[in-house]
Amino acid sequence: MFSKSFWDQLGISLSGLCAIHCLFFPVAIALLPLWPVAESVHFWTHPLLFLLIVPTVIFALRHSNLPQRIPVLLYSGLVVVALAWIFHEWLGLWGESLVTMAGSALLVTGHWFNYKFHQMTHKAGCEV
Repeated sequence: MFSKSFWDQLGISLSGLCAIHCLFFPVAIALLPLWPVAESVHFWTHPLLFLLIVPTVIFALRHSNLPQRIPVLLYSGLVVVALAWIFHEWLGLWGESLVTMAGSALLVTGHWFNYKFHQMTHKAGCEV
């Protein structure tokens, strides 16, 4: 139904969106006089993005012959993003943003390597 690279492209996009949210939200809080609205948007952004990221990682990892670093990067990124969401009260706004950015970086890197792996194997399959 969807190509294998679709899930990596979607994963990179979602992780990038997550990173942009984490970079933009602290600045937006300082600038927005509508704090209660901003807080409710921020509250729902993390669960929504996490629920979109989980299936993206699962579908991106369907290939069985992946180099070991790809699943490690993707699952590590997923765990780090989950920890940022779970411990957001303890981490504070900036800590949560930094931890989420680290998780997003792991996810983007894992999806990028996976995307390149699928391109390489598809090329090799076409030439044989």
